[in-house]
Amino acid sequence: MSKIKNKDWTKSKTFCFLPWAHIATWPDGTALLCCVAKGTSGVNLNDTTVKNAINSNHFKEARIAMLNGDKYPACQPCWDEENSGITSHRLRENKNWRLRIGEDTIDSIVKKTLSDGTIRTDLYYVDFRLGNTCNLSCVMCRPVDSSKWIKESKILSEELKTDAKYDWKGKSFIEREKYEWYKNPEFLESFYDSCSNMKMMIFAGGEPLLIAEHKLIIKELVKRDYAKNIQVNYHTNGTIYDSELMELWKNFKSVEIYFSIDGIENVNRYIRYPSMHDLVMKNLRKYDDNASDNMYFQLLHTVQALNILYLPEFYEWILLQKFKKINLTPEALVDEDPTIILGSLHWPQYLSTKILPQKIKRRVTRKLTKYVEANRDKLKADNVYGSLDLMNSEDWTHLLPQTKDYLEKLDELRNLNYKESFKELIKLGFLKDE
Repeated sequence: MSKIKNKDWTKSKTFCFLPWAHIATWPDGTALLCCVAKGTSGVNLNDTTVKNAINSNHFKEARIAMLNGDKYPACQPCWDEENSGITSHRLRENKNWRLRIGEDTIDSIVKKTLSDGTIRTDLYYVDFRLGNTCNLSCVMCRPVDSSKWIKESKILSEELKTDAKYDWKGKSFIEREKYEWYKNPEFLESFYDSCSNMKMMIFAGGEPLLIAEHKLIIKELVKRDYAKNIQVNYHTNGTIYDSELMELWKNFKSVEIYFSIDGIENVNRYIRYPSMHDLVMKNLRKYDDNASDNMYFQLLHTVQALNILYLPEFYEWILLQKFKKINLTPEALVDEDPTIILGSLHWPQYLSTKILPQKIKRRVTRKLTKYVEANRDKLKADNVYGSLDLMNSEDWTHLLPQTKDYLEKLDELRNLNYKESFKELIKLGFLKDE
Protein backbone atom coordinates (compact mmCIF):
# COMPACT_ATOMS: atom_id res chain seq x y z
CA MET A 1 0.00 0.00 0.00
CA SER A 2 1.31 3.46 -0.93
CA LYS A 3 1.49 6.40 1.46
CA ILE A 4 -0.09 9.82 1.55
CA LYS A 5 2.20 12.41 -0.02
CA ASN A 6 0.21 15.57 0.69
CA LYS A 7 -2.66 16.29 3.08
CA ASP A 8 -3.74 19.50 1.38
CA TRP A 9 -7.03 18.22 0.02
CA THR A 10 -7.81 21.53 -1.69
CA LYS A 11 -5.04 20.86 -4.23
CA SER A 12 -6.32 17.43 -5.25
CA LYS A 13 -8.59 17.23 -8.30
CA THR A 14 -9.80 13.78 -7.25
CA PHE A 15 -10.66 14.53 -3.61
CA CYS A 16 -13.99 13.40 -2.20
CA PHE A 17 -14.80 13.98 1.47
CA LEU A 18 -16.98 10.89 1.84
CA PRO A 19 -14.23 8.32 2.69
CA TRP A 20 -13.37 10.46 5.74
CA ALA A 21 -16.88 10.77 7.09
CA HIS A 22 -19.14 8.21 5.53
CA ILE A 23 -20.03 4.59 4.99
CA ALA A 24 -22.59 3.15 2.61
CA THR A 25 -23.81 -0.40 2.16
CA TRP A 26 -25.27 -2.74 -0.36
CA PRO A 27 -28.38 -4.58 0.84
CA ASP A 28 -26.20 -7.61 1.75
CA GLY A 29 -24.09 -5.58 4.18
CA THR A 30 -21.14 -4.94 1.86
CA ALA A 31 -19.51 -1.69 2.99
CA LEU A 32 -18.92 0.90 0.27
CA LEU A 33 -17.29 4.31 -0.09
CA CYS A 34 -20.64 5.67 -1.29
CA CYS A 35 -23.87 4.63 -2.96
CA VAL A 36 -22.49 4.91 -6.51
CA ALA A 37 -19.10 3.30 -5.91
CA LYS A 38 -18.13 0.64 -8.43
CA GLY A 39 -17.03 -2.90 -7.61
CA THR A 40 -16.81 -4.47 -4.19
CA SER A 41 -14.77 -3.60 -1.13
CA GLY A 42 -14.21 -6.99 0.44
CA VAL A 43 -15.69 -5.57 3.65
CA ASN A 44 -19.06 -6.66 5.03
CA LEU A 45 -20.98 -5.53 8.12
CA ASN A 46 -22.17 -9.09 8.66
CA ASP A 47 -18.74 -9.86 10.10
CA THR A 48 -17.12 -6.58 11.15
CA THR A 49 -17.88 -3.42 13.06
CA VAL A 50 -18.48 0.01 11.58
CA LYS A 51 -15.20 1.37 12.95
CA ASN A 52 -13.20 -1.52 11.53
CA ALA A 53 -14.92 -1.15 8.16
CA ILE A 54 -13.96 2.50 7.71
CA ASN A 55 -10.32 1.63 8.36
CA SER A 56 -10.25 -1.41 6.09
CA ASN A 57 -7.70 -1.51 3.27
CA HIS A 58 -10.34 -0.47 0.74
CA PHE A 59 -11.19 2.74 2.58
CA LYS A 60 -7.57 3.54 3.39
CA GLU A 61 -6.45 3.04 -0.21
CA ALA A 62 -9.21 5.37 -1.39
CA ARG A 63 -8.12 8.12 0.99
CA ILE A 64 -4.49 7.77 -0.06
CA ALA A 65 -5.39 7.92 -3.77
CA MET A 66 -7.60 10.96 -3.34
CA LEU A 67 -5.03 12.99 -1.43
CA ASN A 68 -2.36 12.00 -3.94
CA GLY A 69 -4.55 13.19 -6.80
CA ASP A 70 -5.10 9.71 -8.23
CA LYS A 71 -8.40 8.34 -9.52
CA TYR A 72 -9.49 5.46 -7.32
CA PRO A 73 -11.10 2.70 -9.47
CA ALA A 74 -14.27 2.47 -7.35
CA CYS A 75 -15.04 6.10 -8.22
CA GLN A 76 -15.32 5.54 -11.99
CA PRO A 77 -19.08 6.38 -12.15
CA CYS A 78 -18.29 9.92 -10.97
CA TRP A 79 -15.50 10.35 -13.51
CA ASP A 80 -17.86 9.19 -16.26
CA GLU A 81 -20.53 11.68 -15.25
CA GLU A 82 -18.06 14.55 -14.92
CA ASN A 83 -16.68 13.77 -18.39
CA SER A 84 -20.27 14.15 -19.67
CA GLY A 85 -20.74 17.49 -17.94
CA ILE A 86 -22.96 16.09 -15.21
CA THR A 87 -22.51 17.30 -11.65
CA SER A 88 -21.34 14.04 -10.14
CA HIS A 89 -22.08 12.59 -6.72
CA ARG A 90 -18.51 13.52 -5.71
CA LEU A 91 -18.93 17.18 -6.65
CA ARG A 92 -22.35 17.44 -4.99
CA GLU A 93 -21.14 15.88 -1.75
CA ASN A 94 -18.00 18.04 -1.57
CA LYS A 95 -20.16 21.14 -1.97
CA ASN A 96 -22.76 19.94 0.54
CA TRP A 97 -20.21 19.10 3.24
CA ARG A 98 -18.45 22.43 2.85
CA LEU A 99 -21.80 24.03 3.62
CA ARG A 100 -22.70 21.64 6.46
CA ILE A 101 -19.50 21.66 8.51
CA GLY A 102 -17.20 24.20 6.86
CA GLU A 103 -13.81 23.90 5.18
CA ASP A 104 -11.96 24.32 8.48
CA THR A 105 -13.60 21.22 9.94
CA ILE A 106 -12.92 19.23 6.78
CA ASP A 107 -9.32 20.40 6.88
CA SER A 108 -8.96 19.34 10.52
CA ILE A 109 -10.38 15.87 9.82
CA VAL A 110 -8.23 15.28 6.74
CA LYS A 111 -4.99 16.46 8.33
CA LYS A 112 -5.41 13.92 11.14
CA THR A 113 -5.25 11.11 8.60
CA LEU A 114 -2.27 8.82 9.18
CA SER A 115 0.16 8.23 6.33
CA ASP A 116 -1.34 4.77 5.70
CA GLY A 117 -4.84 6.25 5.31
CA THR A 118 -6.11 5.39 8.79
CA ILE A 119 -8.54 7.84 10.43
CA ARG A 120 -9.68 8.23 14.03
CA THR A 121 -13.05 9.90 13.85
CA ASP A 122 -16.69 9.05 14.30
CA LEU A 123 -19.02 9.00 11.35
CA TYR A 124 -20.77 12.09 10.04
CA TYR A 125 -22.87 10.35 7.45
CA VAL A 126 -24.22 6.86 6.70
CA ASP A 127 -26.16 5.48 3.75
CA PHE A 128 -27.67 2.12 4.68
CA ARG A 129 -29.44 -0.20 2.25
CA LEU A 130 -31.32 -2.20 4.85
CA GLY A 131 -31.59 -5.54 3.13
CA ASN A 132 -33.67 -6.38 0.08
CA THR A 133 -37.19 -6.57 1.51
CA CYS A 134 -39.39 -4.77 -1.01
CA ASN A 135 -42.91 -4.75 -2.40
CA LEU A 136 -41.84 -3.85 -5.96
CA SER A 137 -39.65 -5.52 -8.59
CA CYS A 138 -38.39 -2.60 -10.68
CA VAL A 139 -37.25 -3.29 -14.23
CA MET A 140 -33.65 -2.24 -13.47
CA CYS A 141 -33.36 -4.00 -10.10
CA ARG A 142 -32.22 -7.50 -9.18
CA PRO A 143 -32.90 -9.90 -6.25
CA VAL A 144 -30.13 -8.16 -4.27
CA ASP A 145 -32.28 -5.02 -4.44
CA SER A 146 -35.72 -6.57 -4.04
CA SER A 147 -36.97 -9.81 -2.54
CA LYS A 148 -39.83 -9.70 -5.06
CA TRP A 149 -37.38 -10.48 -7.87
CA ILE A 150 -36.24 -13.90 -6.69
CA LYS A 151 -38.76 -16.12 -8.51
CA GLU A 152 -38.64 -14.29 -11.86
CA SER A 153 -34.87 -13.95 -11.82
CA LYS A 154 -34.43 -17.72 -11.85
CA ILE A 155 -36.58 -17.95 -14.97
CA LEU A 156 -34.75 -15.11 -16.71
CA SER A 157 -31.35 -16.66 -16.03
CA GLU A 158 -32.45 -19.79 -17.88
CA GLU A 159 -34.85 -18.61 -20.58
CA LEU A 160 -33.38 -15.39 -22.00
CA LYS A 161 -31.96 -16.06 -25.47
CA THR A 162 -29.30 -13.34 -25.69
CA ASP A 163 -26.32 -12.41 -23.55
CA ALA A 164 -28.77 -10.59 -21.28
CA LYS A 165 -29.08 -13.91 -19.47
CA TYR A 166 -25.54 -13.49 -18.13
CA ASP A 167 -26.71 -10.42 -16.25
CA TRP A 168 -28.93 -12.80 -14.26
CA LYS A 169 -26.65 -15.78 -13.88
CA GLY A 170 -25.59 -16.10 -10.26
CA LYS A 171 -27.99 -13.38 -9.11
CA SER A 172 -31.08 -15.48 -8.55
CA PHE A 173 -29.77 -17.26 -5.44
CA ILE A 174 -29.95 -15.19 -2.27
CA GLU A 175 -28.65 -16.22 1.16
CA ARG A 176 -31.39 -14.53 3.13
CA GLU A 177 -29.45 -14.29 6.39
CA LYS A 178 -26.77 -12.14 4.73
CA TYR A 179 -29.42 -9.54 3.98
CA GLU A 180 -30.36 -9.16 7.65
CA TRP A 181 -27.04 -7.73 8.88
CA TYR A 182 -28.86 -4.73 10.36
CA LYS A 183 -30.38 -7.06 13.00
CA ASN A 184 -26.95 -7.96 14.40
CA PRO A 185 -26.61 -6.53 17.97
CA GLU A 186 -22.83 -6.12 17.53
CA PHE A 187 -23.33 -4.05 14.40
CA LEU A 188 -26.04 -1.95 16.04
CA GLU A 189 -23.94 -1.14 19.09
CA SER A 190 -20.90 -0.26 16.97
CA PHE A 191 -23.14 1.98 14.89
CA TYR A 192 -24.62 3.81 17.88
CA ASP A 193 -21.10 4.22 19.32
CA SER A 194 -20.09 5.99 16.08
CA CYS A 195 -22.96 8.50 16.14
CA SER A 196 -21.58 11.31 18.31
CA ASN A 197 -20.81 13.48 15.24
CA MET A 198 -23.63 12.16 13.06
CA LYS A 199 -25.14 14.83 10.84
CA MET A 200 -26.85 12.86 8.13
CA MET A 201 -28.32 9.42 7.54
CA ILE A 202 -29.86 7.83 4.46
CA PHE A 203 -32.07 4.78 4.59
CA ALA A 204 -32.88 2.83 1.46
CA GLY A 205 -33.41 -0.80 0.59
CA GLY A 206 -35.23 -2.70 -0.59
CA GLU A 207 -38.02 -0.58 0.74
CA PRO A 208 -36.88 0.81 4.13
CA LEU A 209 -40.38 1.69 5.32
CA LEU A 210 -41.27 -2.02 5.21
CA ILE A 211 -38.44 -2.99 7.56
CA ALA A 212 -39.40 -3.11 11.25
CA GLU A 213 -35.79 -2.83 12.47
CA HIS A 214 -35.45 0.50 10.71
CA LYS A 215 -38.14 1.94 12.95
CA LEU A 216 -36.34 0.54 16.00
CA ILE A 217 -33.17 2.37 14.92
CA ILE A 218 -35.15 5.61 14.59
CA LYS A 219 -36.60 5.14 18.07
CA GLU A 220 -33.15 4.44 19.54
CA LEU A 221 -31.66 7.58 17.97
CA VAL A 222 -34.47 9.59 19.55
CA LYS A 223 -33.94 7.85 22.91
CA ARG A 224 -30.18 8.55 22.90
CA ASP A 225 -30.81 12.21 22.04
CA TYR A 226 -28.88 12.01 18.77
CA ALA A 227 -31.90 12.71 16.59
CA LYS A 228 -31.94 16.48 17.13
CA ASN A 229 -28.57 16.82 15.32
CA ILE A 230 -29.34 14.51 12.42
CA GLN A 231 -30.83 15.06 9.00
CA VAL A 232 -32.38 11.74 8.00
CA ASN A 233 -33.11 10.99 4.35
CA TYR A 234 -35.09 8.21 2.74
CA HIS A 235 -35.30 6.61 -0.67
CA THR A 236 -38.78 5.13 -0.88
CA ASN A 237 -41.09 4.11 -3.68
CA GLY A 238 -44.09 6.11 -2.46
CA THR A 239 -46.33 3.11 -1.86
CA ILE A 240 -46.20 3.39 1.95
CA TYR A 241 -47.34 6.07 4.41
CA ASP A 242 -46.53 5.52 8.11
CA SER A 243 -48.21 7.88 10.59
CA GLU A 244 -46.08 6.64 13.54
CA LEU A 245 -42.90 7.50 11.66
CA MET A 246 -44.31 10.92 10.86
CA GLU A 247 -44.46 11.57 14.61
CA LEU A 248 -40.99 10.14 15.32
CA TRP A 249 -39.46 12.24 12.54
CA LYS A 250 -40.48 15.42 14.35
CA ASN A 251 -37.57 14.75 16.74
CA PHE A 252 -34.93 15.03 14.01
CA LYS A 253 -33.16 18.13 12.81
CA SER A 254 -34.75 17.54 9.44
CA VAL A 255 -36.24 14.77 7.33
CA GLU A 256 -35.97 14.61 3.56
CA ILE A 257 -37.81 11.93 1.66
CA TYR A 258 -36.86 11.08 -1.91
CA PHE A 259 -39.72 9.42 -3.73
CA SER A 260 -38.40 7.23 -6.53
CA ILE A 261 -40.87 7.80 -9.34
CA ASP A 262 -39.81 7.21 -12.92
CA GLY A 263 -42.82 8.43 -14.86
CA ILE A 264 -46.58 8.72 -14.69
CA GLU A 265 -49.31 6.15 -15.08
CA ASN A 266 -48.18 3.16 -17.22
CA VAL A 267 -44.59 4.35 -17.57
CA ASN A 268 -43.95 4.21 -13.82
CA ARG A 269 -46.02 1.03 -13.41
CA TYR A 270 -43.89 -0.77 -15.98
CA ILE A 271 -40.55 0.49 -14.68
CA ARG A 272 -41.43 0.18 -10.99
CA TYR A 273 -43.73 -2.80 -11.26
CA PRO A 274 -46.39 -3.21 -9.88
CA SER A 275 -46.58 0.33 -8.48
CA MET A 276 -50.09 1.78 -8.74
CA HIS A 277 -50.39 5.43 -9.72
CA ASP A 278 -53.48 6.14 -7.59
CA LEU A 279 -51.88 4.72 -4.43
CA VAL A 280 -48.66 6.67 -4.93
CA MET A 281 -50.61 9.89 -5.56
CA LYS A 282 -52.71 9.32 -2.43
CA ASN A 283 -49.58 8.91 -0.33
CA LEU A 284 -47.82 11.91 -1.85
CA ARG A 285 -50.83 14.02 -0.87
CA LYS A 286 -50.70 12.67 2.69
CA TYR A 287 -47.02 13.51 3.03
CA ASP A 288 -47.52 16.94 1.50
CA ASP A 289 -50.54 17.76 3.71
CA ASN A 290 -49.28 16.36 7.04
CA ALA A 291 -45.59 17.27 7.03
CA SER A 292 -44.19 19.14 10.01
CA ASP A 293 -41.89 22.11 9.50
CA ASN A 294 -38.75 19.93 9.52
CA MET A 295 -39.91 17.67 6.68
CA TYR A 296 -39.15 18.10 2.98
CA PHE A 297 -39.75 15.96 -0.06
CA GLN A 298 -38.12 15.45 -3.44
CA LEU A 299 -38.85 13.35 -6.49
CA LEU A 300 -35.97 11.20 -7.67
CA HIS A 301 -36.28 10.22 -11.32
CA THR A 302 -33.85 7.61 -12.66
CA VAL A 303 -33.29 8.35 -16.34
CA GLN A 304 -33.01 5.34 -18.63
CA ALA A 305 -33.83 4.32 -22.20
CA LEU A 306 -37.48 3.62 -21.38
CA ASN A 307 -38.34 7.01 -19.89
CA ILE A 308 -35.99 9.75 -21.11
CA LEU A 309 -38.38 10.66 -23.95
CA TYR A 310 -41.16 11.29 -21.43
CA LEU A 311 -39.35 13.76 -19.17
CA PRO A 312 -41.39 16.78 -20.38
CA GLU A 313 -44.64 14.97 -19.58
CA PHE A 314 -43.30 14.12 -16.15
CA TYR A 315 -42.31 17.72 -15.46
CA GLU A 316 -45.72 18.96 -16.61
CA TRP A 317 -47.47 16.47 -14.36
CA ILE A 318 -45.49 17.72 -11.36
CA LEU A 319 -46.33 21.34 -12.10
CA LEU A 320 -50.04 20.51 -12.28
CA GLN A 321 -50.02 18.96 -8.79
CA LYS A 322 -49.19 22.29 -7.10
CA PHE A 323 -47.59 20.53 -4.15
CA LYS A 324 -46.82 22.69 -1.11
CA LYS A 325 -43.55 21.01 -0.10
CA ILE A 326 -42.80 18.25 -2.58
CA ASN A 327 -40.04 19.18 -5.01
CA LEU A 328 -39.15 22.40 -3.25
CA THR A 329 -35.82 22.58 -1.46
CA PRO A 330 -35.75 23.34 2.28
CA GLU A 331 -33.42 26.31 1.75
CA ALA A 332 -35.98 28.33 -0.18
CA LEU A 333 -39.45 26.88 -0.02
CA VAL A 334 -41.15 30.12 -0.98
CA ASP A 335 -38.98 31.35 -3.85
CA GLU A 336 -37.47 28.16 -5.23
CA ASP A 337 -38.75 26.84 -8.54
CA PRO A 338 -39.67 23.14 -8.63
CA THR A 339 -36.75 20.88 -9.39
CA ILE A 340 -36.56 17.15 -9.95
CA ILE A 341 -33.44 15.17 -9.10
CA LEU A 342 -32.39 13.19 -12.13
CA GLY A 343 -30.35 10.05 -11.57
CA SER A 344 -28.57 8.15 -14.33
CA LEU A 345 -29.06 4.44 -14.88
CA HIS A 346 -25.68 2.79 -15.47
CA TRP A 347 -26.73 -0.85 -15.06
CA PRO A 348 -27.97 -3.00 -16.64
CA GLN A 349 -26.30 -1.54 -19.70
CA TYR A 350 -29.06 -2.74 -22.02
CA LEU A 351 -31.44 -0.25 -20.37
CA SER A 352 -29.06 2.71 -20.49
CA THR A 353 -30.01 5.70 -22.64
CA LYS A 354 -26.85 4.97 -24.64
CA ILE A 355 -28.59 2.03 -26.36
CA LEU A 356 -31.04 4.28 -28.21
CA PRO A 357 -30.52 4.52 -31.99
CA GLN A 358 -29.20 7.83 -33.32
CA LYS A 359 -32.55 8.73 -34.88
CA ILE A 360 -34.28 8.42 -31.51
CA LYS A 361 -31.46 10.21 -29.70
CA ARG A 362 -31.88 13.17 -32.06
CA ARG A 363 -35.64 13.21 -31.43
CA VAL A 364 -35.14 13.01 -27.65
CA THR A 365 -32.53 15.79 -27.74
CA ARG A 366 -34.81 18.10 -29.74
CA LYS A 367 -37.86 17.43 -27.59
CA LEU A 368 -36.12 17.89 -24.25
CA THR A 369 -34.08 20.92 -25.31
CA LYS A 370 -37.19 22.66 -26.64
CA TYR A 371 -39.08 21.95 -23.42
CA VAL A 372 -36.34 23.20 -21.11
CA GLU A 373 -35.83 26.40 -23.07
CA ALA A 374 -39.57 27.12 -23.11
CA ASN A 375 -40.09 26.57 -19.38
CA ARG A 376 -37.17 28.25 -17.64
CA ASP A 377 -39.56 30.60 -15.85
CA LYS A 378 -41.53 27.72 -14.31
CA LEU A 379 -39.00 25.14 -13.20
CA LYS A 380 -35.36 24.23 -12.86
CA ALA A 381 -34.60 21.66 -15.52
CA ASP A 382 -31.07 22.45 -16.65
CA ASN A 383 -29.99 19.08 -15.27
CA VAL A 384 -31.76 17.58 -18.29
CA TYR A 385 -28.77 18.63 -20.41
CA GLY A 386 -26.45 16.37 -18.42
CA SER A 387 -28.76 13.42 -19.14
CA LEU A 388 -28.70 14.27 -22.83
CA ASP A 389 -24.91 14.53 -22.86
CA LEU A 390 -24.61 11.11 -21.21
CA MET A 391 -27.07 9.60 -23.69
CA ASN A 392 -25.14 11.01 -26.64
CA SER A 393 -21.68 10.19 -25.29
CA GLU A 394 -21.53 6.60 -26.63
CA ASP A 395 -23.28 4.30 -29.09
CA TRP A 396 -24.45 1.09 -27.43
CA THR A 397 -26.96 0.03 -30.07
CA HIS A 398 -25.26 -3.37 -30.23
CA LEU A 399 -27.08 -4.12 -26.96
CA LEU A 400 -30.57 -3.60 -28.41
CA PRO A 401 -31.16 -7.35 -29.03
CA GLN A 402 -30.61 -7.88 -25.30
CA THR A 403 -33.08 -5.09 -24.50
CA LYS A 404 -35.77 -6.64 -26.68
CA ASP A 405 -35.13 -10.14 -25.36
CA TYR A 406 -35.40 -8.91 -21.77
CA LEU A 407 -38.56 -6.82 -22.22
CA GLU A 408 -40.37 -9.50 -24.19
CA LYS A 409 -39.66 -12.14 -21.54
CA LEU A 410 -40.66 -9.72 -18.78
CA ASP A 411 -43.95 -9.02 -20.54
CA GLU A 412 -44.62 -12.75 -20.76
CA LEU A 413 -43.94 -13.23 -17.04
CA ARG A 414 -45.93 -10.22 -15.89
CA ASN A 415 -48.70 -10.03 -18.48
CA LEU A 416 -47.46 -6.59 -19.54
CA ASN A 417 -46.88 -4.97 -22.92
CA TYR A 418 -43.93 -2.62 -23.27
CA LYS A 419 -45.24 -1.48 -26.66
CA GLU A 420 -48.38 -0.14 -24.97
CA SER A 421 -46.54 1.40 -21.99
CA PHE A 422 -44.05 3.29 -24.18
CA LYS A 423 -46.15 4.08 -27.25
CA GLU A 424 -44.36 7.25 -28.33
CA LEU A 425 -40.97 5.54 -28.08
CA ILE A 426 -42.24 2.60 -30.12
CA LYS A 427 -43.63 4.93 -32.80
CA LEU A 428 -40.11 6.26 -33.27
CA GLY A 429 -38.95 2.75 -34.14
CA PHE A 430 -37.57 1.59 -30.80
CA LEU A 431 -36.70 -2.14 -31.02
CA LYS A 432 -38.51 -2.41 -34.37
CA ASP A 433 -35.80 -4.33 -36.21
CA GLU A 434 -34.00 -6.03 -33.33
